[in-house]
Amino acid sequence: MQRAQDAESTYSKATKSELAKDYDSAFRLYVKAAESFLHLIKSVPATEQDRLQWNSHASRALERAERIKLMTDKTRTSQKPPLNPSEIAQKLTPVAVDYFSPEEQSSVLRRGGNINGMVFPLWREDPGPSSIQKQPKLSSLQNNVSAIWKAGNQDILTEVRPIFPQDIFQNVVTDCSVCASISSCIEHDIRFGSNVGLAYTTNDWDGNRSHFLQLAKGIIHPIGSRSPNRVSFYDLKLYFNGDWRRVSVFVPLSQKDANVCPRSVSSPRPPFQGVSNISQESMDSCRFIQPQVFICALHVERRIQVRAMLLCRLYPGQVSSKKYMTLMGGYDFPGSNSTIDLHALTGWIPEHIDIKRSGFEGEKTWARILNGFSSGRCMLTFGTGHKKNIRWEEKKLLPTHSYAALNVRETEKERIVTVLDSWVHSESPELASLERPGLLDIPWLDALDIFDGIYLNWDPKTWSSQLTYHGIWRAQDNKKGCIHQVRATFQVSNSEERDEIWVLLTRHVNDTRNSDIFIACKVQIEDNEAGSSVVCGRQKLSNKGAYTNSPHVLTRTKVPPLNNSASLSILALCEGSSEDLGFDLTIYVSRHLKLAWEKDVVKFPFSEPLEGTLTNKNSGGNHTHPTFLLNPQYHLRVGPPKQSSSRTKERTIFVVETNKDLPIQLICFRPSQKNITATSGMYTYGLARVTTQLAPGDYTVIISAFEPFQTGAYTLTVNSFAQFDMSTIPQEGAGMYRKTAKGSWNASSAAGAPSFNRYFQNPIFEVNLPSQAQIQIRLQLLRPSSSISLNVTVYSASENLASDRHVMTSGPYDDAITGVITLLTSLPAGRYWVVPSTYNPGTQTDFQLIVFSTLASTGLAPKLS
Repeated sequence: MQRAQDAESTYSKATKSELAKDYDSAFRLYVKAAESFLHLIKSVPATEQDRLQWNSHASRALERAERIKLMTDKTRTSQKPPLNPSEIAQKLTPVAVDYFSPEEQSSVLRRGGNINGMVFPLWREDPGPSSIQKQPKLSSLQNNVSAIWKAGNQDILTEVRPIFPQDIFQNVVTDCSVCASISSCIEHDIRFGSNVGLAYTTNDWDGNRSHFLQLAKGIIHPIGSRSPNRVSFYDLKLYFNGDWRRVSVFVPLSQKDANVCPRSVSSPRPPFQGVSNISQESMDSCRFIQPQVFICALHVERRIQVRAMLLCRLYPGQVSSKKYMTLMGGYDFPGSNSTIDLHALTGWIPEHIDIKRSGFEGEKTWARILNGFSSGRCMLTFGTGHKKNIRWEEKKLLPTHSYAALNVRETEKERIVTVLDSWVHSESPELASLERPGLLDIPWLDALDIFDGIYLNWDPKTWSSQLTYHGIWRAQDNKKGCIHQVRATFQVSNSEERDEIWVLLTRHVNDTRNSDIFIACKVQIEDNEAGSSVVCGRQKLSNKGAYTNSPHVLTRTKVPPLNNSASLSILALCEGSSEDLGFDLTIYVSRHLKLAWEKDVVKFPFSEPLEGTLTNKNSGGNHTHPTFLLNPQYHLRVGPPKQSSSRTKERTIFVVETNKDLPIQLICFRPSQKNITATSGMYTYGLARVTTQLAPGDYTVIISAFEPFQTGAYTLTVNSFAQFDMSTIPQEGAGMYRKTAKGSWNASSAAGAPSFNRYFQNPIFEVNLPSQAQIQIRLQLLRPSSSISLNVTVYSASENLASDRHVMTSGPYDDAITGVITLLTSLPAGRYWVVPSTYNPGTQTDFQLIVFSTLASTGLAPKLS
């Protein structure tokens, strides 16, 4: 085996380094060899003799590493001089952890097997008798019908029949998302021959029954070989916490032997347009008095690989659902997000689209769904919200319920989604067979009104290149949030293609009942040649990167026009976990992009964190609000590098961390210029980040929330290759007294600039200074507009006013959203008249004057006529 040979080769290199007295290399290689041998024992199927041998090699490698460490420690502390240069004390370099190594990645996956107090081993590992899980808790509805645990017939693989999505129905269990997921899988098999319902894909299925049963037995493994007295247990393969895992259980029955799991009825499915090409004769030939077959399954061969076939004399659907409920902690499992369950069953990429959010695009969403569903690249379900009395025509739908979509079609006149309503109210199988699940042909626009969520699962094989990383969020003592960053480089082979990069963040679930852990994923593209982030959109509030308590977050990022090479910066964020927690990051790209992890993390020589808080007094909102300049500001002075041109730009990264509910943004600009030097882009929840290149000089950094009065503590961290100084800029008017007056320009007082010869017909306010004081005056519109240019000018109170004889002014007319402001000026005691004006006469709007003064008794009032 290649892995064993690699471990032995590492051990051999360590021995040679030790003989050559290169103790630093020997120590590192011995530690690596020990880790490799231990990883082999845990992850590679092998004989007992091989395991014993690997264990011996690991022990020997650790022993040699310990001896080298002990020897070098003694040499460094010895008072005697060395006899020759080879005996000079060596300082051992600490062995860095390679988080991308197979050993570290496997460690995270094995840790992810602890779920709800039980251990679910990886499918590829030898399960052993201890992998048989205890029975899941029954729901309150199941307890109401006196459900008990009872072993099923040992010879369950005896008869088969086709099964349809309508055969799966639900009544006393709350796992509606599981029922919808199973129905979606069956429908996909019917449409695309994807081995979900193998009886359909074999022309002479009855004649090949032995082959069919043999294949099923090869996928659903009876545990009789491991535990002869428990042959009613079977293994189900589920994708959970980063890999395929093994679940082993049996089925609950009520005391009257009535099934209390999702089940199917045994009448043949009526054909309807566009769903199946199976003939009515074939369906009629498959009638059975009792249903005999349930096939739960999932993608692999061609488009879908069979992951599990459950053939049961009891009522179809119960075995798979029960096994999944074992993993989820019990049957009392409310669910309307089928993407979570379909991901566990199939490994397909989950995507949740919130219909009710602002920015939802119905046309683009329909086009994606129609294309993906018709081509077999995605499965579709819908979820209702908390609203009660949901109806479509005469049919009542349940709140917070999941519905499978069995068809999506478009004609010249209409767009239709066919939705399966699997809920029935009869507990008796005989009565349930009469109360068939309903098929609802709902127009697309009606579906957008009825449902709150669209749930898609995409075939990962659609993407030709994938990278997966398994990591751990380390719980922090001083703050709630955890951040883990990984980077990947990609090369664009075809600049004409506008590719999209998908990044899926999945939180490992240790307790399925804990809904207080929130995660988010921030993805940025950095142009390697430009050395800065590629930012699209600056003032909008982004839904990307919002925190969710779902275990999955999918981020889709369009690749902008770039040079040949770029980097993907991915930040995985977690809030609410009091202990270390595992996660998975998977990147999906098309064939035009070549991916690779950046394993060597760049360390910046200069770094400084600054703590701050947005309060009701300094939270001014985004730049469209006149209060924008109240936001916290910082002065950044970047020094020149020591060994290069004084104007060389250096890479600098700004990161702002705050709570998950606060949308935040950072901008950086030179005070002498209007153009923004760098911005984190759209406002995003919990974290803002930007990479840029800064030349030596002075910059202003502003931190802002999206709306005024949004508050919360934050941490601003600056990392740079250039030496820098960072300090807080006092808020405008800090340490001064503030007076405010409001006014308006109306038809008679909107006199415009001096050049229109009616200047002093503008509103005039009087400022009274009992003694000498420093004052500064700002003029703002109450309804900001970038098309209105403003000016405020101050004159000594006099009967003979002249527009050019002012004592202070804001300067040329300016259309800044935040308004205009005068310089801080020292004035003697007296009365002064303040003239606010727009450049164009006839501009009727409201405004406010803000006077900052060092004198508490400063007066501000409209001038009396």
